[in-house]
Parts: sequence; C-alpha cells; structure tokens
Amino acid sequence: MSENSGVLGSSPNDENNNGEVFWNGAGQIIPSLLYKFFERRRFGLYYPKNSDVKNTNPVVVKETGNVVSEVGDTYLLQVAKIYILEKTEEEGKSDAIIDSLHSKIGLFGSKNQKLLAKLDLDFVEDTKEIAYLFFKNGVVEITEKEIQLKQYADFDGYVWEKNIIDHDFSPASFEELVKKCDFMHFLHDITKVDDEEESGNRFASIFSIVGYLSHRYKDNTNTKAIILMDVAPSGNPNGRTGKTLICQAVGKVRSLSIIDGKGYDQRRWFRFSSVGISTDLLLFDDIQKNFDFEQLFPLMTTGLQIQRKYKDDVFIPFEDSPKIVITTNYAVIGEGSSFKGRTFEFEVSNTFNADYQPTDKYGKRFFDDWDEKEWNLFYNLIAHAIKFYLWKGLVESKPINLKLSKLIHQTNEDFVDFCKVKIQVNVKYDKRDLFDSFKREFPEYGTVTQRTFTEWLRRWGTFIGKKPVETHSGTTRYILFPGNPKT
Repeated sequence: MSENSGVLGSSPNDENNNGEVFWNGAGQIIPSLLYKFFERRRFGLYYPKNSDVKNTNPVVVKETGNVVSEVGDTYLLQVAKIYILEKTEEEGKSDAIIDSLHSKIGLFGSKNQKLLAKLDLDFVEDTKEIAYLFFKNGVVEITEKEIQLKQYADFDGYVWEKNIIDHDFSPASFEELVKKCDFMHFLHDITKVDDEEESGNRFASIFSIVGYLSHRYKDNTNTKAIILMDVAPSGNPNGRTGKTLICQAVGKVRSLSIIDGKGYDQRRWFRFSSVGISTDLLLFDDIQKNFDFEQLFPLMTTGLQIQRKYKDDVFIPFEDSPKIVITTNYAVIGEGSSFKGRTFEFEVSNTFNADYQPTDKYGKRFFDDWDEKEWNLFYNLIAHAIKFYLWKGLVESKPINLKLSKLIHQTNEDFVDFCKVKIQVNVKYDKRDLFDSFKREFPEYGTVTQRTFTEWLRRWGTFIGKKPVETHSGTTRYILFPGNPKT
C-alpha cells in the first residue's frame, strides 16, 4: 500500500478509483484532478453566441441533459464538499480533505475557472417566425398560425434552466381566455377609453406589446424599447395604474431583471450587475423625469456590457441581450429619427390607481392567489399574445395625452396653462410682452430667460399643429400662430 493511502485506502492513481477523487492519500486536493472532476460532471465555459472569443469573458455553466444553468464559485465549492462527504461517509475520514478544501478556496475562483473546457451549446431559440415556451411537460411552439405543445425529445438544442416554467401546459382557446382569464380582463381594463372602437385598438396594441416582450427574437432593424406611461399628463402622475404589473406578467415566462428607476444612477459603474446571460427582459421601473434615454442606444444596437463586482465583465451581443421596457409617470423625451425608431410608447388608462387596485375588482392578488387553472389560462394568454404579435407586429394606437405630456415635460404646466388662456391664433404678439406677462403671473420662474421662453413658444406651436411665424420690426420681435389650432 502506498504511504499516502491512509485516508481512503486508495490513491487517485489506483485503477479501482476510476479517477473519481481529486485528492491524494494524504487528503491533499490536486488542482488538475479537481477540474477534471468538474468537467466529467459537465461543468464548462460558455461563450455567448456570435461573441468574440478572443475578447470575451465566458460564463461558467452546468449541463444536465439538455438543460443548462449558470453557476458561481459557491456552487462549485458546495459540489466539491458534498462529494467529499459522500465519498468518505463509510470511513468517516473527511477531515483532512475538508481542511485541504478550506486552505485552497482560491482554486474555485474566477481565474482558475478559466481552466474549464469550453462547451459548445446550441440552444433552442426563438426565430423571426417562431417562439417557444418551455414547461415541465413539453415545449410550446408558437407561430402566427398556431400554438402546439411538443415534446423535448423533438428538439436537439439546449434550454436554460431558468426558462423552464414549473407548470404542465394545457392548450386553451382564445375564446376561453376572453370568458375566464382574469389577466385578459385586466388588459381590457387598462386600455379602456370613452370611444369603444378606440378601446379595441388600444387592447390590440397592449396585447401586441405583451407578445413582443415575450418573444425572445431580436431584429436589429426593428428593436424597440417599450415605454409604458400613465395617461395622465406629465406633472399629474397618479401611478399604480398597472404598468409594472404588465412587466411582471412577462417575467413569469421570461427571465426578468428589474432596475429601480427612482434610485438609478446612469453614471454608476456596476449599473447592470443584476443582469445575467440568460436575462430576456430588462425593466427600468418608474424612471425619473431626467432619465437620459439616449444612454440606452448602445445597449439596444450593439449589445450589453455587464460590469460585475469582483468578477470579470461579460459582454452579451445584440442577439442575446435583453429587450428593454420602461415604466414612468412622465413622458420620455428624445429628438429625431433615432429616438422615434427605437421607442414604442403606450399610455395606460387610469382605470386603476392607488385607491382602486386589481385586487379590489378581482378579489385576489394576481400571481400569488392563482390556482393551477388560472395559471394555465395566463400561460395560454401569453402564447396567444405572441401569436398575435407574430401575425401583426407591434400595433399602434392613437395617443391620448402623449403630446401634452411631452410639452409639459419640455416646458412646465404653468406655461401650458398660460398659453391656453393668453395665446390665440392669427394674432401677432410681441415676444417681450408675452414674456413679461408670464413672469408677472408666475414670478417663481424668475430665472427663465427670454431665449428659453421663445423656445417654449415654438414648442407650443408644434403642440397645436401650427408652426409659428417669427418676424421683427427694429428691435421688437413678434410671433404669430397662423390658422386654427388642432382640436
């Protein structure tokens, strides 16, 4: 017997050991054997699809069958510890090995993890024409024409563990959802306006939004940040209208990461540390008035750089990066075709508010109080929403107070009230007189300059649909809004 075989009665080189242990007879952990141990259990390095391997840090994953999960240092350490205890259970001689484990924690760190083998994993992914939802009992395949439940054996690719929904899916018709699904009724509630036909258009719009956010495929020619805002004009936000609830609903079928918009500092270094490689949807929840949307442009067009504390950065390319959704009580301001091409705005009706919530109408909390039947109806709603989106795309609806909200955001509510009372069409006004009149009526705006006030007047002209005519006589500057304002 070897002099170093006193712990288990065999050394890692003995034939009957089959190379399973990663320590020697004295209980000392051997790094090369430790990482072979992990590789035999299908731990490895995964690089996001289409990423530059030379300049991209991989993530450590665990493959179990065709299911893949991202793992961290602690999980690797626990797997090793549990195996040591199981392997030494009969002899009860694990102390020396555990002591070695404690002294070699650094073996499990990010630098050593880079020694794991690269895993080539092809995932089952949404395409432009097809979407998938993964459940315990199979894969729901969705096209613009049909929804089918298939078996995992029908697919060769891998699935992220986070994406498998803990539910047995049973198909339901759209007509059944209309009759029985509370979340379907909720979507109707938050799209209601006085005009019944327009309510129908608005429901189609929000239904397409749910479908878009639930569809993983990203088209670089048509990627939108969904902006959900209150129908109340900026300056009078009431909140609690159901905007975040929509996003939470999508988060029940897709991996959702939420960033608190109230405390979000766009200059913060580790601002996306909560996002993982399998994140499908990134929600900026309840952003503030000064949010700079243009800072999201690189994320939406080239990919996402995840800056993680005490870990290597990870770059997720455009195709695998999450879709963006924003909830706000204010209008999001942006200029030009780039802003318009990258946003899709929807105003949520004020059916619900802080004093009247869905629980008041439906008698139960969404998600928390649902039984299996209600969950099944909900999952079918998501599938039908995806099917509708694949058929129709994002459906536009007529804005309600969006233009007014943006005007208030770019000026202020007092200025808008001033213009409604003081300014008429086809009347030539002295800009200085208007400016002085405004300051007399609202002295709290004493720091506003004539130049700023004139820019506000131009925005007012844009709002009413009449480009102002600006002239001068000597040192006097005039402005006139021709024609009739839009009604």
